Amino acid sequence: MWLLLMVQPLVGYMDSEPKDNPAVTVYENIWEQIPMVSFLEDTQEYVYATQSAQPYSGEELIRMMQEENKDIQETAQVQESSEGEVTASDAETKKQEAISMQTVPDSTDEQEAEAANEASASDVIYIDEDGFRPAKEKSVVYTKEQLSDMAFVKGKFYTEDATTQIKESQLVYDKLMGFDATLKQDNSQPQILIYHTHSQETYVDSDPARAETTIMGVGEYLTRILRDQYGFNVIHHLGQYDVESRDYAYTEAAKGVEAVLAEYPTIEVIIDLHRDAVPEDTKLVTTVQGKEVAKFMFFNGLSYTRAMGELTSLPNPYVQDNLSFAFQMNLAAQEYYPDITRKIYLKGYRYNMHYRAKSLLVELGAQTNTVEEAMNACEPLAHIIAMVLKGEDG
Repeated sequence: MWLLLMVQPLVGYMDSEPKDNPAVTVYENIWEQIPMVSFLEDTQEYVYATQSAQPYSGEELIRMMQEENKDIQETAQVQESSEGEVTASDAETKKQEAISMQTVPDSTDEQEAEAANEASASDVIYIDEDGFRPAKEKSVVYTKEQLSDMAFVKGKFYTEDATTQIKESQLVYDKLMGFDATLKQDNSQPQILIYHTHSQETYVDSDPARAETTIMGVGEYLTRILRDQYGFNVIHHLGQYDVESRDYAYTEAAKGVEAVLAEYPTIEVIIDLHRDAVPEDTKLVTTVQGKEVAKFMFFNGLSYTRAMGELTSLPNPYVQDNLSFAFQMNLAAQEYYPDITRKIYLKGYRYNMHYRAKSLLVELGAQTNTVEEAMNACEPLAHIIAMVLKGEDG
């Protein structure tokens, strides 16, 4: 019987949901330490899918945010100009239009457009009222000589999971820094997709019943910053693939990603936004411009394990591109916002990073961070993303 259980999963080796981190409960921690259990969990057949996704549309999430947070919604401000006054009712009309379209409507009247901008922004539960200022100069500079030293790069920028091993050929300077990460598609069409394989991830003070306090709310805030402050055309996909179980979340999320890419083939960048899990006595926080900010981490799957070598059943033609993309992001982060990122984490599987060359998996904070700390991290994260995608410094 045990032999059958060991052999059967290998028949259909898949990119299912490996357990990313230690479980929260003592029972689950013990359970995951059993080698056979861990092996079986990480090698389920790809064709098995036990849960159907029940995605929220963008409008539904915004409506949920409105209904559950009426007490903290900001009132649309009345805008005045020499040409006349935009009334509160006019502002509210613009607000509803912006919500329904998830963007700011065009207007030939600058005052009306400004009112609509403010109304739309007020629907994001967290607002940075203190005015984050994107860093203009590097605080740390890494030389080409340092970045050409594989031992330095590996030690400074990477953490390898015990299941995998990065090759020296993947750390060559020309590969890491020679990758062209700039966007080729202008913002007349969708450029960036943000989604959540693990939509149910929460923070220490989250209310699981309120989506805006979970990783999905953080993703919505990041979306708004990238869209409104940096001019990117961003799709925030709100599919939920881990409601009852995380076991097949990556399998189910793949279907959602494929559907979005089929509808919006111009998308060049895919960001799977997560929240990490760490020991309860660990706090992933740093300070940026006087604010406590959750640290974040870029994550790469290598489609390679020490036990099985290249995972030919999980091909990813973009492994090197993914690595280079994440490296450039992490380098920019460390140079402009030292200590804001953890080392890039490398694991053996694929994690649905095979759909685009510019794919990121980001772990933003952990369960010990507050929602505010996670939201605070979105500003510098968005700036880092914008710098790399626009090929700019500062």
